[in-house]
Amino acid sequence: MDGLTKGISNSEYHGSDLLSRSTASALLTTSPQKVRWERDNPLTYKGVPLVMGGCFHSMVLEPECLDEEYAVKPTEIDGKSPLTKHYKEEFAAMQAERPHVQWVKDDNWETCEGMANAIMSNSVFTHYASDIDAVAEASGFFNYNGAKCKVRPDLYTSDGTIIDLKSTQDASEAGFRSAIRKFKYDFQACWYLEAMRALGLPARQFIFLAVEKAGSFETASYTLTASEIDRQKPRMQKACEIWATCMESGVWPGYPEEVVTLDLSRFGDNHKLSLSQVAEKFGVSRSFVYAIIKEFELETTNVGNQRRVDLTAFSNALRQHSEGKRAKF
Repeated sequence: MDGLTKGISNSEYHGSDLLSRSTASALLTTSPQKVRWERDNPLTYKGVPLVMGGCFHSMVLEPECLDEEYAVKPTEIDGKSPLTKHYKEEFAAMQAERPHVQWVKDDNWETCEGMANAIMSNSVFTHYASDIDAVAEASGFFNYNGAKCKVRPDLYTSDGTIIDLKSTQDASEAGFRSAIRKFKYDFQACWYLEAMRALGLPARQFIFLAVEKAGSFETASYTLTASEIDRQKPRMQKACEIWATCMESGVWPGYPEEVVTLDLSRFGDNHKLSLSQVAEKFGVSRSFVYAIIKEFELETTNVGNQRRVDLTAFSNALRQHSEGKRAKF
């Protein structure tokens, strides 16, 4: 498909020094100096969530590449457990023979398969994936507000629809709405649609296809209103302007050196309660509230000397906990 290129590996794409959506978002929430340092000093170790996310995407979108990029880590070698010297030596040899492979524990592999099967059974996915002209994991390179940028939609169809796969703790409306706020998925939708337009391609809609990470691997599909997406355009333009300026000047500013007065009142949110208020509302102990926040990695905010959590997010997490659903990554 004109404007999008297949055959570029994940490592090549992520290694290019062009502005991506995630880097643009970081420019707006941290500092150019920090962003530049992190790009110049990439992590050599990929955490379990990142590896599982990549494995799950490959199972759905590029199954022909799965064996080249991922493999199940053996539970034992020659009858020896991972704690033994023999296992460690043999596994190190396996890694050396296949240096580009990410090794996934067997239970995590099963989780990836569960999510992949759920997605491939979803009617929205099967509808758009049946488009013979649809392309998966194709890369696009474009200019926007002076910056050289890149984009890599999970699935792009001939009618201008972008499908983005999201693994999540809670695929319900309330749960995924919380995830959109937390991970700034609205900014992502804007970035991808604007990228398609810059590439001269149709940009009809952006659909999030969410799948839960545990239990029955429930799926749900969501989109955002045009006004919600358009609200992110000034932020995208600002991020590109910052990037272009820094690239041209070679100067990557850090945080302000002057004393900044913080207004904590702006973090006040009627939907966020202190941990004591949450404990009282649900009739549980504060320690139990802490445990749920930790288990489901809920975002909290400090307001003065109080730690607050989103009421809807906690309620959804508590429901999952009660149903026996556990956060796996």
